Amino acid sequence: MASADRAEIRRRVEAGLPQGPLTDPGPLLCYLTIDGLDHTDNSRAAIRLRGQIHAAIRSATEDRLTTYHTTESTITIGIHGHDAQERINQLRNALGKLLAKNRLALRESPR
Repeated sequence: MASADRAEIRRRVEAGLPQGPLTDPGPLLCYLTIDGLDHTDNSRAAIRLRGQIHAAIRSATEDRLTTYHTTESTITIGIHGHDAQERINQLRNALGKLLAKNRLALRESPR
């Protein structure tokens, strides 16, 4: 993945993070599952796609306790903390175009 791509994903994630402390408590653990990673037969494209997803996940989960599970067809990330739902929302927004382009589905529950 090119550094410009990583910078763009990081910028998208950081653009939506709250500027100050949260006023309302949120859930302590939120999940996001990305389905459909096994749709391509091109291994190079699949590796690149997973790399882009992982870069966005790292940006969204900085300094947070996370759970992570991956299979050939899914990636599930769980984020712990008072702002977990906001971080999941930011991750979903940052990945929006990439997921639409590759016909991937999102769920907010673990498999």
